[in-house]
Amino acid sequence: MLVALDVSAKVAIFVFVVTSMLGVGLGLTLSQILEPFRSTRLVLSAVAANFVLVPLLAYFITRILTLDEPLAIGILLLGSGAGAPFLPKLAEFSRANTAFAVGLMVFLMALTVIYMPIVLPLLVAVDHVSPWLVAKPLVTVMLLPLLLGLLVRARKAVLAGYLQPYLRRASTIALVLVIVLVMTANFRNLTRTMSLNVILAGSALLLGSIGCGFALGGPSSDSRRILALGTAQRDFSAALLVAVDNFRNPGVVAMLTVVALLGLCLLVPIALAFGRRAVRRNPVWANRPS
Repeated sequence: MLVALDVSAKVAIFVFVVTSMLGVGLGLTLSQILEPFRSTRLVLSAVAANFVLVPLLAYFITRILTLDEPLAIGILLLGSGAGAPFLPKLAEFSRANTAFAVGLMVFLMALTVIYMPIVLPLLVAVDHVSPWLVAKPLVTVMLLPLLLGLLVRARKAVLAGYLQPYLRRASTIALVLVIVLVMTANFRNLTRTMSLNVILAGSALLLGSIGCGFALGGPSSDSRRILALGTAQRDFSAALLVAVDNFRNPGVVAMLTVVALLGLCLLVPIALAFGRRAVRRNPVWANRPS
């Protein structure tokens, strides 16, 4: 039963990522995605928030709170990996610039592939961190569907406009399934791992990351929302792959799962709150699909 649930959860995650990335690609052009990164300040802010402040935050969390070594390793893994396919969906919820969210996601994923293998050995004892092991799911499951969507949009704009709403709905349904299946499949490990310090550590990492991104987001409320959510949305898939390849203790994966679930519980309501505030400030946003 547990094996079937675990397989179903992995399939749901795959479907969510592919439909989300494909749907985003169908709705945007490459120039729209690259446009926000003409601002050098935004690029430097994204790098500082995700690859300087958050890793330092993760390190200090493991020093301040009493955590078993495997749990501390989980926090450090998440602190060193940025960029995740859930960010465009959070951008939709927050009524923010989806093109900027996609550009930021791709940018952070690319840097994670370079950054993780260099920084992780400085933080935790690992035998090796293969760059390709980190890059493979990012390229095959995230970037390829995104590029396919962009290609269809460029060649067949009418078809892209027809397909995009269906893919958006499919990704939302898949997200709900992911939450239910992951919680069910990992219930036993989660109950064994869960403690006050674990919840405090995960919450501190997520909320501190939001604060770092928001503080460096600049004067635009749109860029502040995206950078806040993008910084808090850590790269769970990259962290999970490195954990499975380098650490045998199941506590590492359990910690990653706890923080991932805390992220869903915290970031979705925060993104929706951002969206409601954006609608109050500019009612035009109320007519845009979420």
